[in-house]
Amino acid sequence: MKNLDLTKIIRKDILKMATYKPAPYLLDLEEKYKHSKNEIIKLDQGENPYGSPTVVRAALIRAKNIFNLYPDPEYKKLRLAISSYVGMNIKHIMVGSGSDELLDLVLRMVINEGDEIISCPPTYGMYPMLINLNKGKNVFIQRNTDYTLRIEEILSKITNKTKAILICSPNNPTGNVATEQEINILLNTGKLVIVDEAYFEFCNKTFISMCRKYNNLIILRTLSKWAGLAGLRLGYVIMSPLLINEIIKIKLPFNVNLSAEIGGIAAFNNIYSIQKTIKKIVSERERVYNSLNKLPFLNVYPSEANFLFIKINGSLSKMKNYLDKNLIFPRYYDEENSLRLTIGKPEQNDKIIICLKSFIK
Repeated sequence: MKNLDLTKIIRKDILKMATYKPAPYLLDLEEKYKHSKNEIIKLDQGENPYGSPTVVRAALIRAKNIFNLYPDPEYKKLRLAISSYVGMNIKHIMVGSGSDELLDLVLRMVINEGDEIISCPPTYGMYPMLINLNKGKNVFIQRNTDYTLRIEEILSKITNKTKAILICSPNNPTGNVATEQEINILLNTGKLVIVDEAYFEFCNKTFISMCRKYNNLIILRTLSKWAGLAGLRLGYVIMSPLLINEIIKIKLPFNVNLSAEIGGIAAFNNIYSIQKTIKKIVSERERVYNSLNKLPFLNVYPSEANFLFIKINGSLSKMKNYLDKNLIFPRYYDEENSLRLTIGKPEQNDKIIICLKSFIK
């Protein structure tokens, strides 16, 4: 039998879609560079360098005999724990396998083919892919040179085809936050405003309270960064109860696995112990910023996330080769001639500072 041309049965827009390129896997770096993971400084994905909290690991060990069971399809205990944390009723909250899944579901729920979604690059690279996947049209409003939002231009690009405005705050990769005034202006356009607060815990600046006034505001959060649960994949969305009821229709019944549910409950019930780790990261962020910002070949931007955005005054490829040889792996942004450096443990940060001070432009 002749082989079928499989490209003819795949959606044409997917065939044309660029593949999202995640950061390299740690074990692949070990194999490539022939060094152990303890020698490699992998700071390219915003992961918590201190690992998952002790309370989470203990909770998973205690639950080891129930992993043959399905999780609660309504995730009542987990949503109640989130409710207590964010100060919103459970009817405003739903959980997902990372905030990426929830953004995908939100877009699937609201986009009709050809609807426009406004986003503001440089920002999280998954946004355009998910918009394309759900047959929306990307409208990009480039940020100012200091990476603040160009609110007037956003307003000028709103049409009857605009379905939503997507803002990351603190922004990935630049680390700066949107202001309440900016979000208020966008909400008053009557369009959906989706705010990705993946890095909220490192700045404590949120727009959740505005959900009580505006039913067109959607907030996305994750436990990947602050709670050290990136591998368990757990996020949540806060929005109008009407939208929660509709998203329940299209999400898979058990989209959050039992380990993530148990780990998430443990994290929210022990938030004060985890906040000690967050404070360490924030303190280190300021120390690294103050050290690197003195180097003439670097332009280091103030950050309210768990990373620093650094523009290179020179060759980015030369910097990459130099850092690769020193087993330091940040995230690179060729179009901005920049890199994003996740804040590591003090000893990792010390090595980075020493290494960059020794760099010959």
